[in-house]
Amino acid sequence: MEERTDDILAEVKERYEAAEAFEANWRTNALDDLRFFHADSRNHYQWDSAVYQARSGTFGGSPRPCLTINKTAQHVLQVENDARQSQMGIKVNATGFGSTAKAADVIEGIIRHIEYQSNAQQNAYMCAIQGQVRQGIGWFHIVTDYVRGADTFDQDFYIKSVPDPRSVYSDPNTQEPDHSDMQWAMIVEEMPKAEFERLYPAHKDVSGAPLSIAGNTDYRGQEAGKDVVRVFRYYRRSERKDTLWAVPVPQQDGSTVIQPMRESVMPAEAVEYCRSMQAQSRSITRPHVEFFLIAGDKIVSSGDTVFTYVPLVPVIGMESVIDGKLDRSGLVRALLDPQRMYNYSASASVESVALQTKSPWLVDARAIEGYENDWSNANVSNAAYLPYRSTDPDDSSPIAPPQRLDPATGSTGHIALMQASDSQMQMVTGQYQAEMGAPGNERSGRAINERQRQSDTANYHYTDNQGMALRLAGRILIDAIPYVYDTQRAVQVMGADGTQTSAVVDPQAPQAAQVELPPGQQAEPGMTFEQRAAIEGAIIAINPTIGRYDVEADVGPAFATRRQDTFNSLMQVLQANPAIMEQIGDLFFKAADFPLADEIADRLKPATDDPRLGQAQQQIQQMQGIIQQLQQKLNDKSQDFALRADKQRHEQVTDLMEAETRRDKADTDRMAAIGSEDPASLHPVLEALVRKVLAEQGYHGPESLPSGPPADLERLPSNNPPGGLIHAPNPVTGAVDV
Repeated sequence: MEERTDDILAEVKERYEAAEAFEANWRTNALDDLRFFHADSRNHYQWDSAVYQARSGTFGGSPRPCLTINKTAQHVLQVENDARQSQMGIKVNATGFGSTAKAADVIEGIIRHIEYQSNAQQNAYMCAIQGQVRQGIGWFHIVTDYVRGADTFDQDFYIKSVPDPRSVYSDPNTQEPDHSDMQWAMIVEEMPKAEFERLYPAHKDVSGAPLSIAGNTDYRGQEAGKDVVRVFRYYRRSERKDTLWAVPVPQQDGSTVIQPMRESVMPAEAVEYCRSMQAQSRSITRPHVEFFLIAGDKIVSSGDTVFTYVPLVPVIGMESVIDGKLDRSGLVRALLDPQRMYNYSASASVESVALQTKSPWLVDARAIEGYENDWSNANVSNAAYLPYRSTDPDDSSPIAPPQRLDPATGSTGHIALMQASDSQMQMVTGQYQAEMGAPGNERSGRAINERQRQSDTANYHYTDNQGMALRLAGRILIDAIPYVYDTQRAVQVMGADGTQTSAVVDPQAPQAAQVELPPGQQAEPGMTFEQRAAIEGAIIAINPTIGRYDVEADVGPAFATRRQDTFNSLMQVLQANPAIMEQIGDLFFKAADFPLADEIADRLKPATDDPRLGQAQQQIQQMQGIIQQLQQKLNDKSQDFALRADKQRHEQVTDLMEAETRRDKADTDRMAAIGSEDPASLHPVLEALVRKVLAEQGYHGPESLPSGPPADLERLPSNNPPGGLIHAPNPVTGAVDV
């Protein structure tokens, strides 16, 4: 281990010195550019040291004006603040081999959440852009760490800033513009020994003396103090040899599918099986990155990382190699001479005016005789009047009144130089007065946009290089995500509008993206991915190990800016055609950012736009089918009950008719027997029969009989034949048959 430690330390020393020699010119110039940007009237960084000392009277003589009017910062901040108003984002695209657009959207949302939890937009990205525009290059750092605020062994990604670009030393042999092919890089920083002992208490015995590099000086060229520990965060990329096997995988239908697999991830039995089958194979290499934390002259920690690229991402301004020496520059470099000329012209103009006296008086000595004190203070006092003699006291000859000479004026040449230097600063940056906020001749919105576009074009290389850095960061994250999210876990996904959702990363999932429904729910046939995902409780699960993905950068206006632009455009459309409000009213209020706009958009949203409508319609159709089946069964039951009731009523009526028939037959037989007797002998029988009928009608005993003939008898038709027969009342109808 000691041998390996010495080898690593020797390697770090050699590479550090190579990078320092290659970047020596840039490091000197970058420090000067940074100081020039931060110049003010106190530090005088925009003045050459010898010139400033000479003008300030250090070597004798009267002090002379030495003004600092920092117009450089305005031009630099114009580019930086334009980047602040933009939204730097990473867009992920599926490129085949089983990948899907839905999985790409989820991975993009995961990366966006990584940026959000790292506050990368305001910290890491903006710090890198400041280094890009001011010093020629900026860096940000991608690391892995345990999930914050949770008792877990799960790790996540974090994007960190690199405050000083000059603390990074990288491979000088890179060929790619984005430095994606660099084989090593290191961050070198000076840390107070007390802080180092707090962070690494197990290594308090580390010597404060730094690694013997470049004459024992730190990366800023200053002597390292004894209470300071130099810390190297060293990344080294190398290739690991492996073998790719064409593994035959049996399927459920009895067929065999060839699946490429690396030998390093295969069980030993599978490797022996492939060798015995003489399966197809080939040698491959896979890049991996190692990390070493070196403090002083010891290796504090080391190990493999999950990255395949060095996780230090450069944001480059302008980069060139001349005669084997690297130089980088930002916007400040082009402003050095015009800014110095402006400061010198302003100082000289003030100096020329300051050296001139105030406007003197041209007088005849005889005119102020006796009033010398009043006229000696004429230029420093505000006297109400100045007396003088108008005639000579000797000969009374007239004396001309005193006259003031023309006031002192500054040199017009100095003013012209200031205007010229200001114009030259605009020329070298491509930022003219209209872009800097001054009113121009443009009046229409199109003309103003064209002027702004010209300025953006002049400085577009900064924006394009920012996008190049984002693409590299996206590739680093996409390659590393399967190694960090290597078990099933829930992750946060952030949309472009800032909405937070959840998803599941499952390396064992059979597809790149699928929808997992809650227990007990099943998707209906024909439902789309979006419809299944819209079901309440549904979760999207992805497998990042399936398929390939590519990255493109999205460097444009922030979402809030795009939303405001959309709102303004829709406002113009509605002003031209108010009737279209019925069709796009929900979209109009969705683009607005005032309170309750979202609620208004939901109320105006057409029902057909709801993704759950199709599911609800299918459920309604199913319920309608069930209701029709139940209605049919109910109708069948009702018909069965009706038939049974009709049959029962029919049987009852039949029984009654049969009983009536039997009774009629008995009466007929009895009447027939009576009809064969003598009529006179039938009177007692007839009387008894009438009494019986009356008793059945409610009459009981002789006392209840009416005095007159029975009512039924009175109602008999008048055409009854004399001596005719009167039948008893019908037991069914209650009528009396005669």
